[in-house]
Order: sequence, then structure tokens, then C-alpha cells
Amino acid sequence: MKGKRIMTVLSALAVGLSSMTALGCTPRGEILKIYNWGDYIEESLIEEFESWYEEETGKRITVDYDTFDTNETMIMRIETQKADYDLVCPSDYMAERMIKDGLAQKVDTEIFDPAEPDLFYDGLADMIKPFDENNEYFVPYVWGTFGIMYDVNHIEAGSSELESWEAMWSDKWLKESGRKRTLMKDSVRDAYSLARIYANRDKLSQLSNGFTDYNDDYRTELISYFSEVDNKAIKQAQDALVAQKSLICKYEVDDGKNDMLAGTTDAWLGFFWSCDAGLIMIEEGGDHFYYTVPEEGSNVWVDGWIIPKYAKNTEAANYFLKFINTYEYAAINFDWMGESVAVKSVMEDAKQAILDDDEFEDDYYEGFRDMYVDMMFPPPEVLARCGVMRDFGIKMNTELDSMWIDVKTI
Repeated sequence: MKGKRIMTVLSALAVGLSSMTALGCTPRGEILKIYNWGDYIEESLIEEFESWYEEETGKRITVDYDTFDTNETMIMRIETQKADYDLVCPSDYMAERMIKDGLAQKVDTEIFDPAEPDLFYDGLADMIKPFDENNEYFVPYVWGTFGIMYDVNHIEAGSSELESWEAMWSDKWLKESGRKRTLMKDSVRDAYSLARIYANRDKLSQLSNGFTDYNDDYRTELISYFSEVDNKAIKQAQDALVAQKSLICKYEVDDGKNDMLAGTTDAWLGFFWSCDAGLIMIEEGGDHFYYTVPEEGSNVWVDGWIIPKYAKNTEAANYFLKFINTYEYAAINFDWMGESVAVKSVMEDAKQAILDDDEFEDDYYEGFRDMYVDMMFPPPEVLARCGVMRDFGIKMNTELDSMWIDVKTI
């Protein structure tokens, strides 16, 4: 199954980053400098944009494309070094920080309007309104949820036990097999948020009438775990994470999914981002995995575009936003990345393509398609129990980092 694509949108295009072109003698006004996560764009789109831009404006442009591996690396370049980039792609909480600290410029709505109705997947624009009220700074690009992924060779697909975060604290598999079977993310913000949800599961259940009514009171409580931090909350999370330690076979960031696929870990389940789960299932032949967003609630993460304060070619940056959100090019990107993109029309067509593909489930277990559709295209009932992570501030981030070190060293 490796290499199966969800959509076939265009024939193969020439691949090659334009940043490899010599730029020394090119006027700055003819250069667009982009700073993005690695493996976060179909590379042929870089050259495609250069041609598209000339057709749109009659001007020439060359893209200078650079990558980073953490939000913290990116913000250091922008905030401290005042790096010369026209577009960067922070995660939600870092975008909020950039907006609050005056490090972001508004999008030019004469070229591209991110507030255009029905442009983005239903509910996505609303999730960033708490820190970008009018959708004028941050342009959603790639997004997803976090949840539990597990191996159906060992745990029944759709098991009710895995519909709760309690599975991440359960000693059932340890008792039955004598081995630790759970993977945990080595990510302080995600670990903190998950621990807060778990520790307050009874309260969340009460507010939502046993997780049947994800109402405003429930959502206010859930979202507080992604947006409010104090010493009491940190202590609550720390206690939950310490209690979990005896069940964890490994703290990991990126290699856990590959270890589970290769069978080089004892793990049967773990805390995963939906993008990684989707990649391992479709692109890497992981036909024996299941992903679920537990009933207590979860996180929607959003990576998107910001035009930095120090950008020198804002015109080209705005045209790139228009380009990457145009159906044709967003579809190419979705097909290549295999991750949920922000453009609603692309997502709707991709979902329908899967539902219409009678052979889609042939290589998988019964029920795989329904699970996969809910993972890649979260329905309203899933998004109703999700919140976006917010900026905690430098002081509390330091406190959280200290807590996480203590958890792992106790």
C-alpha cells in the first residue's frame, strides 16, 4: 500500500527548490523569502508559484526557501535576529505570540482575504479567532488533532476502552503481557494539556452530560486547559504525568510511529498527532492501525502563515497566500503531504473521493474507511470537543519546561 494517494490531482511536475538558484545579483524586490517546516510543501509548487506570479502581476519572482525544525528556532530568528523573511509558518500558539508582540503584519485583503466565507474548513477559522479576532494576521495552512493510535493486531479496532484518555493511564496491557505498551509524546505543551484533560475528566463528563452534549460550559472548561497556566495547574499535570510513568515504554516525538510499524517497540498504543497517524497508515503501509479522538476532549493544532514585521516583499508574500489557497495548488499540496489542509473545497472533494472509492478499504480491516475519514476530515461532533493551544507566556513556559524535566527524571 505504500505510495497510495488519496487524490490524483495533476500529473507529475518538475521538482526542485528555487532557493538553489543563485540569488546574489537578484534585486530584493524580485525575491520571496519563505521560512517553513521541513517537508511541508510539494516542492514543485515553488517553481509553479514563480510562473504563476509572473502571469498574475507581470513581474518576476524567485523564491528563496528555508526550513526550520521548531517554533522556538523560528521565533529566535524573527524576534532576536530580525531575520529577513517574507513568510513564516508558525504553529497556533507561536502565531499568537507574534501577533501580541507586534511581530506580524496584516494580510493585504486587496490581494488575498483570509476572512472570505467558506474558504477554510468549517470551524477552523473560528478556532483562531481568540487570538486573531478578524482573521487578518494568521492564515491556516495545515492542521489536525491529537489522539490515540493503536495496533489492531493487539487491541480490537473501535474498542470502547480506547475512546477515553484513561487508556493512556491503564495498566491493563502491562498486567496482561508483562510489558509496557504505551508511548507518550516528549512534548511539554502536549503532555501538559493531555494531563490536565485526564485529571479533570470527571468534571468534563459532568459538564457535558456524560460526553453527550459538548456545550458552551464544557468548551469553556476544556479550552482553559490549552490557554490558562498557573502553579496549581502545573502541579496537577505533574502528578498525573508522574503517575503515568510506570506504564510508558518510551517518550518520543517522531520515531514512535515508525517503531510501531517496524515492530521494533513493545508499544501497542500511544499519543499521536493525526498527521503522523495518517502518514503511517496510507503512505507507509500501516494497515493495522486505528486512530481516535477520546471522548474527554482534545487539541486541534493549526500551522499557518504569518507575514513577519521585518518582511521586505509583502506584495509577493500576499500573492503566495493567494496561490497556496487556490484550489488547484492546495489540492496538489494535500495529495503530496497526505495531511489535512485548510482549504474547505479541497477537503470536501478529497473526502468524497474516499467515500466513492469502492476499493479504498480492500487493503484494510473492516471499518478502516470510517475511522480514516473521521481522522482526516473531523466532523462537527469531533471538533466540538477540541480546542486550540494558546500562548502561555515566557514565564509559564519556563515553569512548564522545569516541570517536564522533573517528570522525566523522577
